[in-house]
Amino acid sequence: MGNRMGQLGLLVGATCLVVVTTIAAITAPLVATGLVALVLLLAFSRRVDGWRWMLALTIGLLVCASSNVPAVVEASFYPRYAAVAGLVLWGLCLPGRTPARTDVWTHVFVAALWAMGGLATVSFAWSVVPMETLQRGVALLLLAALVHVLVRRRWPDGAVMMADLRVVYLVLTASIVVSLGIGFADGTLVAATSSVTRFQGLYNNPNMLGIVCALTIPLGWAVYRQSRRQVALLGMVPAAASLLLSQSRTALIAVLVGALWLVLRYGLGRMVRLAAGVTALLLVAHLLNMLPTVFAAPWMRQFVMRFTDPTGGDLSNGRTQMWQTTVDLWWQNRPTLGFGYASRNHLFELAGADEFFGTAGVSVVHNSYLQLLLELGLAAVIPLLLLLLAAGRVVLRAPVRRAGAGLVWLVVTGLLIQVTESAMFGTGQTYPYVFWTVVAAALLHLPKRPDPADREATARANLPHAEARHQRAGVFDEGVPRRPTALLR
Repeated sequence: MGNRMGQLGLLVGATCLVVVTTIAAITAPLVATGLVALVLLLAFSRRVDGWRWMLALTIGLLVCASSNVPAVVEASFYPRYAAVAGLVLWGLCLPGRTPARTDVWTHVFVAALWAMGGLATVSFAWSVVPMETLQRGVALLLLAALVHVLVRRRWPDGAVMMADLRVVYLVLTASIVVSLGIGFADGTLVAATSSVTRFQGLYNNPNMLGIVCALTIPLGWAVYRQSRRQVALLGMVPAAASLLLSQSRTALIAVLVGALWLVLRYGLGRMVRLAAGVTALLLVAHLLNMLPTVFAAPWMRQFVMRFTDPTGGDLSNGRTQMWQTTVDLWWQNRPTLGFGYASRNHLFELAGADEFFGTAGVSVVHNSYLQLLLELGLAAVIPLLLLLLAAGRVVLRAPVRRAGAGLVWLVVTGLLIQVTESAMFGTGQTYPYVFWTVVAAALLHLPKRPDPADREATARANLPHAEARHQRAGVFDEGVPRRPTALLR
């Protein structure tokens, strides 16, 4: 059954890839070139099984659906959901690999994600746009099903999990490289470095590019820490450059705060060494007269103004006003159940035409948490809190050694991005799939609480070390067997 599903998945995936590549070749040759290059990279990569091919296709379709090429967006609109469904069906044919002792918060997380998807789907009954809500609600259920399948059947094996995340990292990196290629070809890359234009590349707006870069950087760090191959760091270079060129304040601050949290988790000593290294680097750059050159560049002046110029009345570009309007619209009209999942676009159009709502000029929320309250009301508070608590457990308890460092970095970054962006449950784009699957991966591999029997066995295995510690402390337990002492001759 698994082989048949694999063959069917490859057939469907190849068909979708041919269709999207053909359309892209007509409207955007660089996009088609990027897709072909990605396929060649995957073909020459090791340990890329059929499921990972399907995963690469899914992420690629999600990227295409977020692009600024209308023909590519239209061609990938329905295939992206079909690809997610194909991953779920394929995963159900895999044998179960659930570890014996899974952290209870893993089960809570999966259940809360299912509850959120179910509530979103049911909300079509009272939604202002029933069909849109039903379609997007089913897509959210597919996301919950994908996470569940990964937790139960594929990712209990840490090596398999990291190999899958490596494929995701490769696809996201390819999309950023293609973005830079498009920017170089149409002149937007040069404009972004020499004027006030923000760079967006392949994506439909600069903030979307910034979000993808903010996910790619910590994911690349996780792949590097797991493989210890410096070639894995190459993908972080175009991601960091594109993040700066996009001038996305939210994404940049989130990445930096996530990195700072990672350093704090490593320990104060590492933080001091990092601060000393950065200071030394700045002093050397100052001696070489590089700092004035960098800060005098037009793109750097515009970048600094993004953090200092109160455009729209405040530094948030009017986001605080949007948040207040959202709270008023939700609380004064439908506080319990909201207006229906994924109804935000149509809701603001209707509210803007009605003076009673008083939301003229507001079209986006720019806050995932407030948008969820607007769309699902207080009914969504409990599953949302459980999801955030599960993510917080990863932030606080997940180990920061090897791949865990990058996973923790990504979770912190993702939680902060959603304070000023609305992508946490936007199932039509890449972000929620990468973020929630990484949360599930980190939860699944949290260190287990040691069993008393295991602790006793470990103590007996390390008996000489434990006995030495006891003797240094002046404690002598006659009940503990001692290590034989060699006779003096």
